[in-house]
Amino acid sequence: MPSILLRFFVGLCLLLLCPAAALLAQDNPPNLEDNSVTVVTNFEARLTDAERVLVNPVPPPADTVSRRQTYTILPRPLEIEYPAPTIRPRAVQRTQPEPIKNGYAKIGLGLPNALYGDLSYDLTGQDNLDLGLFANHYSFNNDKKVENQRASDTKIGARGNYLFEQGFAVKGGLSYDTRSRYYYGYNFPEVARDSTEEPLTFDPDDVRQRFNTFALDAQIYNGTRTEGDIDYRAGIALYLMDANPSVRETGFDITVGGTKWINGTNPLDVEFRADFTSFKDTSSQNLNVFSLSPSYTVLVADFIKLKAGVRLVGQEDDFDVFPNVTASAVIVDGLLSAFAGVEGNVVKNTLRSLSDYNPWINTRLRVRNSEATRFYGGVEGTFRRIAYRAEAGYKYLDNLALYVTQRDGDDIPMFDVLYDDGSQVYLQATATLPLVENLDLSGTFVQRFYSMEDEAKPYHLPSLSLNAAGIYTLPTLPLQLRADLFIENGLPYQTAEGGTDHLNALLDLSLSAEYTITDAFGAWVRVNNLLNNKRERFFQYPTIGTNFMVGATASF
Repeated sequence: MPSILLRFFVGLCLLLLCPAAALLAQDNPPNLEDNSVTVVTNFEARLTDAERVLVNPVPPPADTVSRRQTYTILPRPLEIEYPAPTIRPRAVQRTQPEPIKNGYAKIGLGLPNALYGDLSYDLTGQDNLDLGLFANHYSFNNDKKVENQRASDTKIGARGNYLFEQGFAVKGGLSYDTRSRYYYGYNFPEVARDSTEEPLTFDPDDVRQRFNTFALDAQIYNGTRTEGDIDYRAGIALYLMDANPSVRETGFDITVGGTKWINGTNPLDVEFRADFTSFKDTSSQNLNVFSLSPSYTVLVADFIKLKAGVRLVGQEDDFDVFPNVTASAVIVDGLLSAFAGVEGNVVKNTLRSLSDYNPWINTRLRVRNSEATRFYGGVEGTFRRIAYRAEAGYKYLDNLALYVTQRDGDDIPMFDVLYDDGSQVYLQATATLPLVENLDLSGTFVQRFYSMEDEAKPYHLPSLSLNAAGIYTLPTLPLQLRADLFIENGLPYQTAEGGTDHLNALLDLSLSAEYTITDAFGAWVRVNNLLNNKRERFFQYPTIGTNFMVGATASF
C-alpha cells in the first residue's frame, strides 16, 4: 500500500513539473545546441533463424454458374413519312426464244427392197394440253432370194394429256397397227427333198398371216398435289384383234388405285385390277383375272427402304396369294447399294402376247395364264462414272409357254404353243461406261438356267443374251457413229422324232451413222447384220442376212 501511494505521488509531481519546464525552455532558446548529437550506443538489428515455408499458388475455383439474360423489347410502330416514288417504265430487251419444231420425219430406203418411215407431230402452245400424233412403217421383201421371205409393220395413233383447273387430269391414246408375216419356212425343209421332186411354191396370199389390232386407253388421275397427300388413278384399256383364219380376240382392263403419302416419303398403295380376255376361233375361251395389291413402303434413316405387300389374285376357280416384298439399302453413298426381294404375279398368254414373241404361231391355239414367283437380290451403283447393276435370282414358273413345230400336210411349218412347269436360275447385269469424252458404251448380259418338269428343254427360249452398244459423237463435226452387237445362244427345238436339237447361234454386228446438215435436216445410214449371220430365231425361219438402209431426217 505505501508503494502505491509513493508511485502516485511521484507521477503527480512530474505532471505538474512538465509545463513549468516547457516554459523555462522557451524562455531560454539561445542555450540549446542544435548541431550536436550524442551517441550512447550503436544499434545492430539481427534476425533470428527461421524455417522457410513454401507456398504453391492454386487458382481459384472456376465459376460454372451459367447466366442468362433476357431482354424484353416492346414492339413500337414507327411512323415514317416519305414522298411516294415516281415509277417510270424502262425498256427491257427480251431474247427471242428459239422456234419450237413440232414435227419430225425420218424416212429411208434400203435392200432387200426395204422401206422405213417414222413421222410424229406434237401440238404445243395449248394451255394444259399435250397432244401428239405418230405413224411408223417398216417393210422388206427378199422374195428374189427366198420365196415369200417378207414382212410389213405399220402403226398409227395419237396420245394426249389434259390438266383441268380443278386439279385433276386425264390422259389417253388410241392406235391401230397391222403386221404381216409370211410362212416362208417351207423353203428350208427339215428333211432334204428328193432332187426329182418339184420345189414347193405358194402364192403370197396363201402363206400370209396378218395381225390387226385396234387399241385405246384412258385414265383419270390427280394432276396436282391434294390436301390429304392422296394420289388417285382410275383407267380402262381396250383392244380388238383379229388374225387369219377368222380368229378374234378382245381384251378389256379396268384399274383403280390410290396412294396415301405418310410423312411425305412413305407411300401406302392399294390397286384393284380386273382383266378380261375373250378369244374366239371355232370355239370361245375366256381368261378373266381379278387382283388386289396393297403395299406399304417405308424409308428408314434415309438409307434403307422397305416395302411390304401382297397380291391377291383370283382366276377361274383358282385363288393365289403372291408376295410383293422388297428391301434396299445404301452401303456406300453414291457408290454401292444392295437390294433384295420376292414377288409373284399372273401373266396372261394371249394371242396378242404370243404373236408378239413368235409371229409364226398357229392361231388355232389354247390360251392360258402363267404364274411366276421370283426371288432376287443384287447390287447397283456408280463407280468412276460407270453406272452398274448386277442381279441374281430364282423363278418358279407355272404354265411357261414353249413353242414346238407343227408339221401339217402342206409342209408349211407353224408353231403350236405348249405349256410346261419349271424353274429358272438367272444372272443378269447392265452397265453404262462413259470411258472417254464423247463416247458412251452400254451393255446388258443375261444368263438363264432352265429346269423343266415334263419337256426336255425350254423350246425356242434363249438362255444366253448379250447386247452391247457404243455411240461416239465427233467433237469437230455434227456426226454421230453407233455400233450394236447382239449375241444369243442357239435355241433348243424339238425334232420330228421328238428329240432335241439346237439352232445356230446369233452373232449380229450393226453399224450406223447420222449427220446433221442443218437444224432442220439430216442424213443417216445403217448396215444391219454386217457378219451376214443367217440365224434361225425359230426353226426353219432364218433371218435375211446383211441388209442396209439410207435415209434423211427433217424437223419442222
